[in-house]
Amino acid sequence: MTRFIEFVIALLLVAVLFVIVGVALPDHRNVRHSVETNRPVRLVYDLLNGFQRFAEWHPLRMHDPAIKYTLEGEGRGVGAVLRYQSENDKIGTGTLTITDSIEDSSIEFTIENAAYGTNKTSVFTLDERGKTVDINWEYDVDYGWNLFGRYAGLYVSRTVGDDLKLGLGNLTGLLSTIPNHDYSTIVIEEVDLPARNVLFVTTTADRNITAVEEGLDAGIKQVRAAMSANGLEATGPVRLITTNFADKKYEFDVAIPVQRPGAASAEPSAAEGDATSMTEVAVALAPEPLEGLKLPEKVQLGVSYAGKALKAHYAGHPASLPLIRDMVRAYAATHGKPVHDRAFEEYLNELNVSVDQTEFEVYWPIK
Repeated sequence: MTRFIEFVIALLLVAVLFVIVGVALPDHRNVRHSVETNRPVRLVYDLLNGFQRFAEWHPLRMHDPAIKYTLEGEGRGVGAVLRYQSENDKIGTGTLTITDSIEDSSIEFTIENAAYGTNKTSVFTLDERGKTVDINWEYDVDYGWNLFGRYAGLYVSRTVGDDLKLGLGNLTGLLSTIPNHDYSTIVIEEVDLPARNVLFVTTTADRNITAVEEGLDAGIKQVRAAMSANGLEATGPVRLITTNFADKKYEFDVAIPVQRPGAASAEPSAAEGDATSMTEVAVALAPEPLEGLKLPEKVQLGVSYAGKALKAHYAGHPASLPLIRDMVRAYAATHGKPVHDRAFEEYLNELNVSVDQTEFEVYWPIK
């Protein structure tokens, strides 16, 4: 009986000690780690301000390669939600929601999961330092009077902290694969392109602006001569479609969308867009084939790309077009929209205008 009483007293002492130490422990924990990148701040911000490429940098998938993610809404900006589910008991299920976002400055996520604590947030702040950006990632959690949570907080710098360091390493690795171009100076939008009949000429030129313009001008003259000979009219601006932008040579097609006079337009209408996605409409509205054309040897008939694409408007010297294409490609990468097919530009002016007045629409198809 004496030993039992001693055992009960010992348990009580341990419980009292547990409570005393627990009360003395912090009811709030904060863990912060940082990493540096040479990518522009807009690229970093856009990559983090959405869940499209979340699985490629966040450490959750490294703990469980079979984890399942579900996006709600657009998956970008304030209100975007990502839910995850794992058979790994240490991960379980959870939800991340973007609750605050300041362009090129910070993104805040709220976290709901089975781990101890409430008011769990994950915040990224971006600090520009000349040509580099400091990416700061911090985790905040409140334990209140949950003593078990306060004890768990003793290890948060290792459990969560190690994940922060791992995720930041993954993030910089992913950023290094994205073209290092700041696209914040141009407006890029997603559009749906309808299929069009086009006449085109395949051209190869030295990779300098004079040779490219000469090749473009020659191609336009050939296509327009074929249009005139076959009684066709243009349904859009001249297109330069890039095939291969190599170190010394530039391979491209010079194309003009065409139709017979009075033919129905292939543009999708708003009513059609209400019934199904605009991309499906654009693909479905294939133009009527142009038959019986008599084309010279170098001029060919084809059908242009139909579907989703990124579009950027640009006004300036044509020599900057490769840079604009790279900006569009960087935008696609940070927004999780893989490019495919061939990029192309529409020349909104004739070639004989001042280069300062030249305007273009730059397109790159996306999956």
